[in-house]
Amino acid sequence: MPSTSIDIIRASVFSTYAWLKNNKWLFFSMLIWPYLMTFLILALGMVYGSLETYRERLGISNPVLYILASSGIVMSSLMIVDVVATSALYHRWLGTLPYLLLTPTKTYKVLILEPVPSAILSSTMSMLAILPGAVFFEGLLGAGKLFLILLVVYLGMLPLIGLSVIIASLTLVLREETNIASFLTPLILLLSGVFYPIQVLPTILQGMSRIFPTLYVVQAAKLTATYTIPEIKALLGLISALIILTLIYNGTASLALGTSERMVKKSGVI
Repeated sequence: MPSTSIDIIRASVFSTYAWLKNNKWLFFSMLIWPYLMTFLILALGMVYGSLETYRERLGISNPVLYILASSGIVMSSLMIVDVVATSALYHRWLGTLPYLLLTPTKTYKVLILEPVPSAILSSTMSMLAILPGAVFFEGLLGAGKLFLILLVVYLGMLPLIGLSVIIASLTLVLREETNIASFLTPLILLLSGVFYPIQVLPTILQGMSRIFPTLYVVQAAKLTATYTIPEIKALLGLISALIILTLIYNGTASLALGTSERMVKKSGVI
């Protein structure tokens, strides 16, 4: 009898809880990572300029809040990619991949639903970690802005999962023992617009950045850090882009993973 979606999510919640329970330093690092990155960026920036210069060049009224939120977004995005894109590889290393492919439950269903709890947890913890900083700088308005960013992060998580599943399907077909998803990490860091303004990148990289969901989530964070009340029209444009990417990536992911699953079963080599 195939497992239901609730069964898969329940098992994943228990697995995530057990992992964090036995890796308390990982949980702690999720809380302090945005502050460490913000301190590093500000410390390096002070060597060559000032917060006022940063504020003028990027047009951001609160650069500290922007860097805090963007660092949390990048961390949660990298965790989502790592969990989803490497899931097939981890199952292969554990020796459970053949059993996963032979179970009545569709493989793409497991690979898509399995990382959802940890993805939601990492995104939520990243935003909650910077809540004290947001409240310190802007009070309740900062908390409201952070909640808005969290909603956009949840939406941005959907196309990012689809993109990661596509990478996972390539892992199945190519039968690589290396982490194919590892090349996504520097691209996300470079093309998200957190550490380098997109405008200073070459034209081809600026075009590539538009296919990564993290760009639009970071731009939403920039809007909330720029205006007291973010522009609704601009936010709706970013949300529309994320919805379009969700449909494209997840539709492609379902086809790609289904095709790779059939190819692996037909070849008999995992």
